Amino acid sequence: MIKVNLLGVERPKRTRISLAGPSRVVGIGAIAVVLVGGMGYVWWSMSSRMSVLQQQKAQRAQELAALKDTVKEVENFESNKKSYEEKIGIIEQLRKNQIGPIRLLDELSQSLPDRVWLTSLNEQSGKVELEGKAVTNAEIVDFINNLKASRHIREILLIESRQVTESGVPVYNFKLKCTLVV
Repeated sequence: MIKVNLLGVERPKRTRISLAGPSRVVGIGAIAVVLVGGMGYVWWSMSSRMSVLQQQKAQRAQELAALKDTVKEVENFESNKKSYEEKIGIIEQLRKNQIGPIRLLDELSQSLPDRVWLTSLNEQSGKVELEGKAVTNAEIVDFINNLKASRHIREILLIESRQVTESGVPVYNFKLKCTLVV
């Protein structure tokens, strides 16, 4: 059978530590110092982090300004490059156009027989109209044959050849058209 003691055993009484007095004030003070120190550390940490971020922001703003200047320089360079390319194109076109008249005059001077002379020369867009005089029709034919032998003159067409008298001397006036190939 089981026996139960209902009277109980006396237990020794616990002594309570009293926080009243100076130790209680010191504990609360220590807790306050730790809290204030912790808050100060958090404030200092956030303040230093904020100053670092502000310095980075200022540095990035300077870099942005420098990059904007670089972008402006690149845009100016590209516009100048485009302008120079247009100018170079114009100069090259002028050089091409300059060759045509020089080549025409050179070919005509090499093709002219001794007793043939030109009185008028008109060139527009590669189409050439010539007027001249010769002592005989045979010399006009020689002139046309010489022009046909040229690499730069094509489509030679005699428009007119007629005999006239100038100062009592018979001469032949002629007109012809041709095309200049550069």
